[in-house]
Amino acid sequence: MEFTAAATRPNIYLGPFYTYRDEDYGWTISRDNPEQVIQIFSQLSIRKGFKLRAYQYSAGGNGNSVVWAIPHERELPPPEECMYSDEQSMEHPKPDFACENVMHAVDGDYSPLSYLQAAIAYHELGEFGAMWHGCYWSAEDILPLDEYEYKEAESVKDYLYTLDDWSEFKTIPTSLRPAFFYKNDRPTIVFYTKNDIGMIKLSRYTHTFEKESYVQKVDCEDLAFAGLGIIF
Repeated sequence: MEFTAAATRPNIYLGPFYTYRDEDYGWTISRDNPEQVIQIFSQLSIRKGFKLRAYQYSAGGNGNSVVWAIPHERELPPPEECMYSDEQSMEHPKPDFACENVMHAVDGDYSPLSYLQAAIAYHELGEFGAMWHGCYWSAEDILPLDEYEYKEAESVKDYLYTLDDWSEFKTIPTSLRPAFFYKNDRPTIVFYTKNDIGMIKLSRYTHTFEKESYVQKVDCEDLAFAGLGIIF
């Protein structure tokens, strides 16, 4: 089953949910609620008995965070209570009661669209609270960028060359649209991206889900490069 790239975008508007910060705080408990990453997708929800909370790292205008799935009745302890080194470290603080996989706290209707949304939400949670050099996923453009131009192209290869001057392709996909299918009885999502950070590259993301779960294994394979991109 194929989707247009538009299906990968959030389809519920909740307004902005990031708080801009330029302080050098090191690790702190995030003021923002990562559950909104799930709530902006119509087919997903937070699993009963769980909630999502995050620690935020900020320094010199850069930022990263780590999101944990925790029991609904618990709260995150101060970061210094669950780290092996000082709070200025880039080591992620982790409470001993947090789930190993953040997607364990995500529920949904298990439709093909829900798996596509869960694949995107996985990356959005991974970059929750990211700033400046902490950003990477936000630069990924999911293909095809323009459905009309994609339909008009004579081939996938021809369409790709409208995006950039690629070097030799490792492989050329038969379709660039996001797709859902079962492989070895596991729900699977595949989509393609173009990213201009560092080296411009074409990549294939494969998300393989556990049965009746949004816990997933993610593989990213680079298929082609097109020279130097954005350096910051």
